[in-house]
Amino acid sequence: MKHLTAICTGTSDGYRIRVLAEGHDDDLVDLFFDWASFRPASAGHRLIEHGYMIRPDARTPEAVNGWREVPGQPGTWSVPVIPTNGGDSVTQPTVSERLVEAVTHWTEGHHDQAQEVLADLARNGTPSLMYGVATGLADMAKEASAKMQGLDADTAFWIISTSDGGRPEDIVPHPHLFAARFITAFANGDTATTLALYGAAFTAPDPELFSHCLEMLLAATGEAVRAATMGALR
Repeated sequence: MKHLTAICTGTSDGYRIRVLAEGHDDDLVDLFFDWASFRPASAGHRLIEHGYMIRPDARTPEAVNGWREVPGQPGTWSVPVIPTNGGDSVTQPTVSERLVEAVTHWTEGHHDQAQEVLADLARNGTPSLMYGVATGLADMAKEASAKMQGLDADTAFWIISTSDGGRPEDIVPHPHLFAARFITAFANGDTATTLALYGAAFTAPDPELFSHCLEMLLAATGEAVRAATMGALR
């Protein structure tokens, strides 16, 4: 695979993001945003929306969400990236089967086995594949939730609410909030939000947050499927 680099450059009107490939003269991506200042997290999210993701090994203490200032070029940042649409080491049917296996383990109370299946997928998967894992879990959660409520999964609109009417951000831990937001966005067909949530978790300064978010997504899905199955048996 050719080395790919994303460059974010400040201009008089905002910031320009380009993706460059070693040995190629043309830009793979060329975007412009009217930001007043450099936004490293937002820049990473915009890359995901256009088929590229910051390499995990770029996230170091010396970098800002993977981005580093280019020496001798004020207002210019760079980061190595990888494509999110190819090179998966596990085929999609296998992923689907393993997700069903993980959720089944969870509904049967075998939480450690369920998490091991998820960890195995993460060990062998690319960022693109793991986004597919997240959406696969969200799809099962969506169907289970619709079944419990007696709704049409394809026409229902979903929101997040708390028992006391407070803001979820103020009372819900980050991994729990990620799972709730991701499932809700997926159920509403909001791909831009699922990509943004995934990108934020993947590029978070805390290297453990991403795995915790996926584990909570698995737990939420497993509990939804378990509840829907129990309801069907009553």
